[in-house]
Amino acid sequence: MEEVKQVIAANMTELRKQASLTQAELADKLGYTDKAISKWERAESIPDVITLMRVADVFGVTLN
Repeated sequence: MEEVKQVIAANMTELRKQASLTQAELADKLGYTDKAISKWERAESIPDVITLMRVADVFGVTLN
């Protein structure tokens, strides 16, 4: 499970930076706090599947 957390964290961070979004801006788009985004990007926790699908939609990618 830790490996999955690390992959999600790395991908989310990279996609957010490529989109020139701050953690706060991404949080606003998803209806979360910047603290939640920070935890996801540090692999301290992961979003639920529904939220992961919303993240993928924001960045125009698939979950695959």
